[in-house]
Amino acid sequence: MNKRVMARIQTVATWGVAAVALIAIALWPLYIKHSESVARAAALPTMAPITRDYEQRGKLIAFWERMAGKHNPQDMLSPRTLAFQYLQRYREKGDIDDVLRAQHMAYVSLKAQPYGNIPAMVALASVDLTLHKFYQALALTKYIETQDPGDREMQIREASLDLEVGRYDAAKRIIDRLGPPKNFDISRDTLVTRYDELTGHLDEARDLIQRPTADQNSLFDSPAQTRAWFYFREGELAFEAGANDEAIADEQKANEIFPNFADAQRFKARFECALKKWQECLTDAAASAAVIPYPETLGYEVDADRALGKNADADQTNGLIRTIERIGNKQHISDRLLAIYYSSHHLYPDDAYEIAKRELQARDDILTEDTLAWAAAMDNRWDVARAESRKAMRFDTQISIMQYHAGVIAEHFGERAEARRRFEKALALNPQFDAVYADDARARLAALPS
Repeated sequence: MNKRVMARIQTVATWGVAAVALIAIALWPLYIKHSESVARAAALPTMAPITRDYEQRGKLIAFWERMAGKHNPQDMLSPRTLAFQYLQRYREKGDIDDVLRAQHMAYVSLKAQPYGNIPAMVALASVDLTLHKFYQALALTKYIETQDPGDREMQIREASLDLEVGRYDAAKRIIDRLGPPKNFDISRDTLVTRYDELTGHLDEARDLIQRPTADQNSLFDSPAQTRAWFYFREGELAFEAGANDEAIADEQKANEIFPNFADAQRFKARFECALKKWQECLTDAAASAAVIPYPETLGYEVDADRALGKNADADQTNGLIRTIERIGNKQHISDRLLAIYYSSHHLYPDDAYEIAKRELQARDDILTEDTLAWAAAMDNRWDVARAESRKAMRFDTQISIMQYHAGVIAEHFGERAEARRRFEKALALNPQFDAVYADDARARLAALPS
């Protein structure tokens, strides 16, 4: 072997070692992050056996109904316990009448014991939250705190409601006051996860949600629906980050823990529609709508039916959504979902805009501001759209559909650099965030001048 060949071999070997070293350096942060994730997962508690408490809900409610039915004027326990049981059944089955029953029983309990009856007041605040009376729930929560100063759980409830009405600074002050997490600090971790998600810290939110999920699922006496809800949230965050297979698996896990979990089936349908898995989307949307016929869920049925060529079925379901708006939305808890469906499908633009404005009166958070911005844009109210979009994006929230909406509105006003930035970010977060809008984002991006 001559000297030239030997020199070339040595050069290749040297560059090979250097390349390996450079790759190792490049991958080191990923390795560290993976190692931290593995270590963190290993430190989490193990899952407890699942208790199918939902199968006993009817018997529990029947028992407490009998107890409350004795009409003992001094009995504050039976009606307030019944109120919580009604609320839990609502979470499981979605019957709004259960919320109204809970409201009545909370008042019955408070009549029996008006002073110091904090659990009944908490039940009433939970009713207000469920009925989307967010400001009323917040005011009652603050009043409860005056009755029991320093109650950590009530502070967390207050901060959660602050997020619902867009008081992000107030929520952050409470989070700071709570300090670092404690062992099994489920409520605090859940709150901070939501705060991080909304304020543009998606990676932190995804990392943190693992802890309350594991903690909640280690409690054998925790309701199955509550346990499943944490996997539902993990799936939502995974989809926002573009981990689509993981998101679907999380929703499937939620449904394994609590069968027929309408929210998990609804989000699974949403992800499948975005991925253009139309038959799977239709199946899961129909299953979810059979429990709770949210306009959003029915909308996935419409989209899937149209994609599968079932236009008559799609028209029929679309008519059902219109009926829900007119006679099935008395409490207005579906306002945001209706506005989103109408504006994203270019239907009834004036109605969508008015519904979104009404929702903003109930909760002025960034998600409602984005809903109003898009409804305004689809109704050719572009000045309103730009003003609301700027408010909605003040944290640069890492939700692809919000980034896309902001991009379209910016493009309309000739703000090309801003539009490009928004479209690129939407697709970077999740290239398949929506069956229609993801493709539209790519087309708009390609058409923008460099």
